[in-house]
Order: sequence, then structure tokens, then C-alpha cells
Amino acid sequence: MPFRPQRPSSVAAAWSRRLGRFALLLAVMAVALHRAGILVLPNAVAAVLLAAFLAVVVLGLSLIGFFMLWRIGAKGGHAAFSGMVLALMVLVPVGLAASRYVLLPAIHDVSTDLANAPQWLNEPPVKASWLPRADGDTASARAEQAAAYPQVTGRRYDGAIDRVLQGVRAVAQERKWKQVDNIGVDLLVDGLEPASDAGEAAVQSTGVADPARAPIPVPRPDIENAAPEPVPTYALIQYEKSTLILGIPQDILIRLVEEEATTFVDMRVATRDGNHDLGLNAELIRSFLRDLDIRLLGIAGS
Repeated sequence: MPFRPQRPSSVAAAWSRRLGRFALLLAVMAVALHRAGILVLPNAVAAVLLAAFLAVVVLGLSLIGFFMLWRIGAKGGHAAFSGMVLALMVLVPVGLAASRYVLLPAIHDVSTDLANAPQWLNEPPVKASWLPRADGDTASARAEQAAAYPQVTGRRYDGAIDRVLQGVRAVAQERKWKQVDNIGVDLLVDGLEPASDAGEAAVQSTGVADPARAPIPVPRPDIENAAPEPVPTYALIQYEKSTLILGIPQDILIRLVEEEATTFVDMRVATRDGNHDLGLNAELIRSFLRDLDIRLLGIAGS
């Protein structure tokens, strides 16, 4: 009878696949539970870091499995390859986040006005956790921001504050931001609301108003004799949102100041957990102002 040698099985390769599945499941479940509001962000970060540590172990076990396959022909090549792929699925996104953590400054509060940042209307809720947290509105933090993000600056538009406010609110609505509070917005918006249904119904398809259906004005001496309220030249709007994939909460403050025939727009964005925003806040400001420039195309200044 021909001799058929028995190939040994690699225990390391088998365990690399098992632990790889567990590590990937742990990372995915941590992100999913955080997105569902069940797990707070610091705990989700701890779970992902644990998954990354297990992924490093899995990667080492898979390498051992490949070495045993090459050295003595041990079984487990498929298992070692599966474990390596599972480990990389965890380590690649964690590695990208780690590179941002190392290369970008450790700040969590970014503003276009370094000297006089807009002040929150409602202070963002920050809960104590194992992640360190420091005051982001300090001279040293603003200096780090200026060195890392010199392009994050405000915008000046050659237009009245009410027209610029329309653009700001439109861009925020497109991004589905939730408004938390505002100052001066209601008075500016009152004169910009669309015509009522009654007024629109009075106009026929020919574009001529029907006198029989047009609303009859009612005298209001109390309003006619009252002095008109001054149009505000200052507005603040505070929003909140979460990032698309990881669900990291961000608080956003937009300040509009009218100066003669121009309006200056400043922004402030902060994350709620930890001392590092991984560059997300600066990216949000740049993208928002870019969209606002496009919407207000033709009146943007330096």
C-alpha cells in the first residue's frame, strides 16, 4: 500500500479564525450599539480598542499558521488567511483613526474666530468618563488650531444679514442638523416667510388677482402708529448632529454679524467626549462654508 503521510493541523491557524470572528463582531456590535443609543461613546471606544488588541493577536496567530504551513506543511492555510482578513477589517479603520490621533493636534473645539470665539447658547452636555477632557477654549488650544488648520476662517458676504441667514438655514436643513437655540433669528425670518395660502389662492392662473377672493385689509391703529422694530444686525444659531458612521455627537454654533453692507459668518464646532476630535470639527466647518459659498455664489468675499 502506498504511504500517505498525515499532515499535522495548525492550532494557531484555527484560533486565528475563531478570535478574528469574535474581534470583528465585537467592533461591529460596539459601533451599532452606540449608534442605537444603548452604549455611550467612551464605552464604545473601549470596546473597539479591545477588538483592535484581539485583532493584533489574531494577526500574529495567522502568521504562525502560515509559517507552519510553509515549514512542515501543517493544515490551516485557509483558516490563517481568514483570520488575517478578519484582523485587517478591524485594524485598518482603527489604524486610520490612530494616524489622525497622532498627526493632528489634541483639540476638541474648533472656531473660525480664534480671538473671540462665539459663546454657546446652551452649554453642550459633557459627562465624565475614562477619556480625559480639558477646556478647549484656551489660548494654547487656539494656537494649536491655528498651526494645524490655518484655512479654517470665517466668511464675509456682500449682502444683508437676512439674506445670508437664509443661506445658512438652507444648508443646515439640507444636512438635517437639529436646531437647539437661537438669538435674533425670529425677527430676521419674520419678513422672509413665503406668502400665505389665502394670498396665493387670490391669484388665478392668469396671474391677475381676483378682487372677490382677495383678503380685505383690516385697519390696525395700534400697529400703524407704533414705531417699527429695528432689524437686528446680529444672530446666533446653535445646532447639534452626529457623524454618519460612528455617530460621534457634534455641537455647532453659527454667528452672523452685519457690518454696513456686508455680513460676516463665524462658526464654532466641538465634540463632547475626549480631548481629540480626529480632525472632524475642522472638516465640518470647511465643508459647511464651502456649501454656503456655493449657495451664496456671487456675494462671497474674503
